Amino acid sequence: MRGRVINALGHPIRGAKVSVEGATEAVTTDREGRFTTSAPIGATLVIDANRYDVGIATVGGETLDDIVLLKLGQGSETIEVRGTPPPSAPGAAKLDRQELQRVPGTGGDVVRALTVMPGVVNMQIPLGMNGVVIRGSAPQDSKVLVDGFEIPVLFHNIGLRSVMPAEAIQSLEYLPGGFDVSMGRASSGIVSLTTRPGDDKRTTQAEISMVDGGLLAQGRIGSRTRYMFGLRRSTIDFVLPGLIPSSVDLSLTTVPSYYDEQFRIDHQLNSKWDLSLSSIGTIDTFELYATKDTSSDTKRFFNRTRFLRLTAAANYHSGPWNAKLALSGIAPEFTFEFGAYQYVRVTQPTVTPRVEVSRTWDKALGLSNVEWRGGAEAQVGRTNLDMAAPSDIRDGESFMGYDPRDTSSQFHGTYWNPDFAAWTSVAANLDPRIRVTLGMRGDAFTRNNDVALQPRGELKIKLTPQLTARLSSGAYVRPPEYQTENLSPTAKSEHATQNILGLEYSPREGVRVQASGYYTDRRNLLTRADQSQDLTNVGRGTTVGGELLATYRGGPWFAWLSYSYSHSTRVDSPGEMERLFSFDQPHSLNAALSWKKGRWQVGGRFQLYSGLPYTPTNGSVFDSDRNIYMPVYGEANSERAPIHHQLDLRVDYTWKWGPTAMTAFLDVQNVYLNQSIVTYYPNYDFTQQGTFTSLPLIPSIGLRGVL
Repeated sequence: MRGRVINALGHPIRGAKVSVEGATEAVTTDREGRFTTSAPIGATLVIDANRYDVGIATVGGETLDDIVLLKLGQGSETIEVRGTPPPSAPGAAKLDRQELQRVPGTGGDVVRALTVMPGVVNMQIPLGMNGVVIRGSAPQDSKVLVDGFEIPVLFHNIGLRSVMPAEAIQSLEYLPGGFDVSMGRASSGIVSLTTRPGDDKRTTQAEISMVDGGLLAQGRIGSRTRYMFGLRRSTIDFVLPGLIPSSVDLSLTTVPSYYDEQFRIDHQLNSKWDLSLSSIGTIDTFELYATKDTSSDTKRFFNRTRFLRLTAAANYHSGPWNAKLALSGIAPEFTFEFGAYQYVRVTQPTVTPRVEVSRTWDKALGLSNVEWRGGAEAQVGRTNLDMAAPSDIRDGESFMGYDPRDTSSQFHGTYWNPDFAAWTSVAANLDPRIRVTLGMRGDAFTRNNDVALQPRGELKIKLTPQLTARLSSGAYVRPPEYQTENLSPTAKSEHATQNILGLEYSPREGVRVQASGYYTDRRNLLTRADQSQDLTNVGRGTTVGGELLATYRGGPWFAWLSYSYSHSTRVDSPGEMERLFSFDQPHSLNAALSWKKGRWQVGGRFQLYSGLPYTPTNGSVFDSDRNIYMPVYGEANSERAPIHHQLDLRVDYTWKWGPTAMTAFLDVQNVYLNQSIVTYYPNYDFTQQGTFTSLPLIPSIGLRGVL
């Protein structure tokens, strides 16, 4: 057939590529915009030209009508389809940036909205807790991903802020279990953050609060490129010294401070290829003396965390084929110094290439809506470790008294961590109501000569148009890479088998109720062998629980209700008694309600959750050789801290100030000042104990301007 390609003014477009949809060969239009090619009647032609939107045409005969291409971003009509996609796994939940910002009690930090998710263990005091605890396991059992790649920490040392600027986040997806074969290296759950491309319109915004302040710029460069760049710096280091009473025996020589950066550039190469380049980085520094005398090295604590991750990605789409190619590198550095003799200094540059390909068929082998996926990645890192410190405390182990000269765990050298993974899966509809997904993932942790195959599958049945049942089962592993685990030559990966049964009810758009029950069998858990430094995989454990999540999105209202019950136990070695995981939290309730209309947004959130287990102290024995008291503990994790509850409120007000859109917000945590006990700590000879209490009333006042 013959045809001509023109623009909206009727001028010919030279150099436009014309191809049959799904084919790789193409012809090019001449200076008059004309082309000649061959295709069957009814075929779809795809027309691609620089600076123009992609056009399509249907072959109806030997001569085609003129094909009109519109310039990028200047289409006469935009069709926007809104809807809530189904969760990617039973019990999973996903929130976009606007919804995350509506959750009260987060202080303006959207990542802290994780605490409303069912199954996330609320830590009450976040100091030093940079991991996410899911379904009663340990922080290292779950992973945090940004655009598909791991980051080592999610929160800053002071725990009030995440390392991700709020405006740089597109969405947050919470996967407590049952995630597909493309994700690995976690035996519990996944938190997946997606950064966002810049807007079409150029804007610059600034925000300042009592905790931090930041700048963000975004917009277009030309017709095919968008950018987003953000910076943030803490302000709490200017405020905190004035809040600490002079009577406290404490010296903040380096007040907690941090810097965050985020940028992303997206480029549409043509109708088939999209390219992106993104970066996330942070610098976090904190130093104090547990005394007014800063010459006392034995009471000094210093912590610095720095990392930078750079990711280049390319997405390909052509007919039924899709491909994702990415190359990411990270350069983390961690420095911990305790007193005059104890320290841990780590650098671990790592490079991760990844590729994933998928193909769809409408019909194949008597099945419908068939999708095949396959992928592979390599994570190659080089660790430089300089360490002289006491043995790290494992799950269930108790603090045995602080000896400032204890450097029983030492390592000074370099080692490599080359890990490899490959996966494949097939999903298809057996009939319009039943869909089955089967997959296999294989991980090779070569430093430990450990290979793990992980079959995973899911059965989804649509019982009614509004009610869907999902059954998921699969194997998951976590490699030995937390703290000193890599220094144990015999340590292998920890294994878990997750079984999840879920129900999803969506009576209408904007309303969803999810309920799920789960049973996780944990094997090969790492435990310390006979009080030595070496770790062995002889532990086992189980986690059983249920979760409920109900959400409402309609008009000015956004409502959220979540409840979870969990019971997580383990046996450290054969013959020992069963005990609770250190992060077992049986009950957790979150209810949030937000109303937005005109210039005002008002919301509240109520939290109630169980306290964490702890091991009681029954006395002590004096060790004259080391001049310290050695505690005598009761049964491990046999006591529990009291239940905690609190109310959080948030108010936002927006207005225009000349060309600038302004927003002022007040976010108040723990409104009625309920300071419950988080855990207990002993005095020097373990004859008395004090209490760590939950955080008091915390007001966060901020101002944001967008130009």
